[in-house]
Amino acid sequence: MKKFAAALSGAEIQAVCGGEFRGGEQLRITSVADPAEAAADSVVFWEQDRCLQVIRGSRAGLVICPAEKADLLPGRSLLLHPRPGFAMLKLVSWWLESSAKKLTPGIHPTAVIAPGAEIGTDVHIGAFCVLGPNCRIGAGAVIEAQSAIGPQTTVGKNTWLYPRVTLYPGCVVGEACIIHSGAVLGADGFGFALEDGVQQKIPQVGNVVIGDRVEIGANSTVDRGTLGSTIVGDGTKIDNLVQIGHNCRIGRHCILCAQVGLAGSTILGDYVYMAGKSGSAGHLSIGDRAMVGAQGGVTHDLPADGLYWGTPAIDARVYKRILALQRKLPQIYGHYRQQAKKEEL
Repeated sequence: MKKFAAALSGAEIQAVCGGEFRGGEQLRITSVADPAEAAADSVVFWEQDRCLQVIRGSRAGLVICPAEKADLLPGRSLLLHPRPGFAMLKLVSWWLESSAKKLTPGIHPTAVIAPGAEIGTDVHIGAFCVLGPNCRIGAGAVIEAQSAIGPQTTVGKNTWLYPRVTLYPGCVVGEACIIHSGAVLGADGFGFALEDGVQQKIPQVGNVVIGDRVEIGANSTVDRGTLGSTIVGDGTKIDNLVQIGHNCRIGRHCILCAQVGLAGSTILGDYVYMAGKSGSAGHLSIGDRAMVGAQGGVTHDLPADGLYWGTPAIDARVYKRILALQRKLPQIYGHYRQQAKKEEL
């Protein structure tokens, strides 16, 4: 359960979320909760039919649900909304934004700012940050403690870097981005050439370019390009512990879940979804709106709009049939042995 300082009436929640409120004027909601933990001042949401009994047994003061389910919850205060989960998202976001503690603009005395650095208005730079020569920090940006910004690096307006973020030289981060703790942008791509029995390092002299409204999770890495740029498009969301190799180009509004790994020069279209622990070999492309299931291994180009699974990743419908057959392999093998023995006789 999460409690907030601002108590909202049903009408005020409707104003934030949309939909239709049905309930008493005296209702006041101050928390969000799992249905089993909810109290009289809590709001919960209901979408799945199988959760009906849990919702009925909940003490929640307000239930967000589709209009067609209202008759199943007689006597309850309801917010009728076609997308209950989305309505809850909007409500929680409103609460968080209204109660967020704003960091005071200014530069902490322990921060080290190199000559030539350009810092916009209303910027917060925390303790022990290091800003290299000729970097540019946009207005309203937040650079939290112990973050390192390399030379000639650009951070856009209203972007937020949590503690211990590292941006190597020449990185470009767009506006309104969120970079979580431990993320590293612009480290060398992994490139070596074997010459005379020795692994010779291939110089990596490109950079990383991050679009607007991108979020990058904790301890994720985006390597710089060998010669050009590694690019992450506007609106893309990257989970924790994701590795993006050099020269990758990721489209707009993609989702990369935890432990995704993209080898160098992978190209993702727009709205591509990659589930946890999925990955790609290098120098291939994945089309717009394609979805790669958990632990999927992409070894060749994938067309747009498909759902893929397995290693190597194939059409998910085919892969499910293969999984069904695998469960029958002992029976199939037993039948084969019996037939083989008959043929031997």
